[in-house]
Amino acid sequence: MLKSFSKTLVVNLLITFSLNVLATVLSLLIQHFGFTEVNFVVVYILSVLLTSRYTKGYVYGIIASVLSMLSFNFFFTEPKYTFNVNDTTYIFTFMVILLAAILTSALTSKLIYSKELADKRKEQAQTLYRITSSLTKPGGIIDVAAVSVKCLADLFGCTVIFIVINNKDNTVQEIAPSVSGYGTTMKTLNADKIKTIVKEHYSFPIIVRENYAGYVCLPMRLKEMKKENQFLLDSVIMQITIAVQREILTAEKESAKAETERERFKSNLLRAISHDLRTPLTGIVGSAEMLLQNLKDQENIKFVQDIFEDSGWLIRLVENILNLTRIQEGRLAINIQSEAVEEVVAEAVNRVSKHAPNHNIAVSIPNDVVFVPMDGRLIRQVLINLIDNAIKHTTPSENINVSVRLVNKRVCFEVSDSGTGINPEDLPKIFDMFFIVPNYHTDAKPGIGLGLSICKAIIDFHEGEIMAENNREKGATFRFFLNI
Repeated sequence: MLKSFSKTLVVNLLITFSLNVLATVLSLLIQHFGFTEVNFVVVYILSVLLTSRYTKGYVYGIIASVLSMLSFNFFFTEPKYTFNVNDTTYIFTFMVILLAAILTSALTSKLIYSKELADKRKEQAQTLYRITSSLTKPGGIIDVAAVSVKCLADLFGCTVIFIVINNKDNTVQEIAPSVSGYGTTMKTLNADKIKTIVKEHYSFPIIVRENYAGYVCLPMRLKEMKKENQFLLDSVIMQITIAVQREILTAEKESAKAETERERFKSNLLRAISHDLRTPLTGIVGSAEMLLQNLKDQENIKFVQDIFEDSGWLIRLVENILNLTRIQEGRLAINIQSEAVEEVVAEAVNRVSKHAPNHNIAVSIPNDVVFVPMDGRLIRQVLINLIDNAIKHTTPSENINVSVRLVNKRVCFEVSDSGTGINPEDLPKIFDMFFIVPNYHTDAKPGIGLGLSICKAIIDFHEGEIMAENNREKGATFRFFLNI
């Protein structure tokens, strides 16, 4: 760097002295043709202008101005070839020459600097435009990285590394120029390697929504780059960040769109299947119920009873699936009206008892008739699901209790059992969709993890509250509240 500075200094000084010598020779030449001293002054000022044009910095223009004054004094004032003057008025002339030369030099240098600055800004704008245009074409973050590596390498004449961090897949790739100089190479990195590369390079993090999406790594020597180049680099990094953000948002949008299409297809399929299943299942349940009333042979009664119970379980499963699709699509119709709690509980218990005749379900409700604003059909579904859940976790000899009580201007519905209870680790997830408690009774029919999640959705629609807890001794209690 020092060697380069010395070379530039020598070249600029050589230009300054050469132009002064040339001006002196030209002035001596035109003196023979009768030109006056004013013409010599113009020639020297012209040399100062040329010096300012072809050198860098104001100092060379000042040196050229001083040299021009001294040369004029030495060669063209009496006594010649000395730095003395016989006529003191020349001193004023010298000062005018010096001042005019310095001002001319300063103005010329300023104009040249302004032009160079405008040219640089124009070049930077064109460079940013080319890079921005290149970054609008890629079809993914890897493509953005490859284009960025090429653009930065061309711009600063160095090797560039782009580290791409995929937070979704927890993968990291390094994009770098290929050894052949054509295209780029990609390889997977581990966490230690990332830290090493970032530490050893002049690195810029690419942050999108407070998450690191990658790093642009340049040679450490560029850390000392000029201010205008630093501005250009910062602008390019900003464009790269915008491009990466655009690709991430586009990918998320496409993923969300695909997920929405899958959910719509799934909902339509479930709804169609459920509707098609409900009609024959209802017929099977009705036929089985009629056969139970007419059959006398105990063995046949046992077979038909199994058909009746399994069909009822399938109908409740179909109802849950239909309610699930309605909830997901926001089409769950809520018809709030005043309903008698006693009737809602009794119908729910009767429907479940038909399909689980061996389980004893105890009911406790207030002596006074209690009316609650609710959708009776949906609340019955909640109670049926909760009682079904209790049956899965109990044997016929274990207790199931359904109770209703008033609590602070709210009605509390409880379904309690003395069965296997709930694993404490599962309690926070008990109302999650498709979550299945693995430890229910072996004789119970398996579910698909919809019943409790649907219960919570229905209670939420009623602006109520639902919860679950283990009993002190044995079993579990599900409790939900509705406003009166």
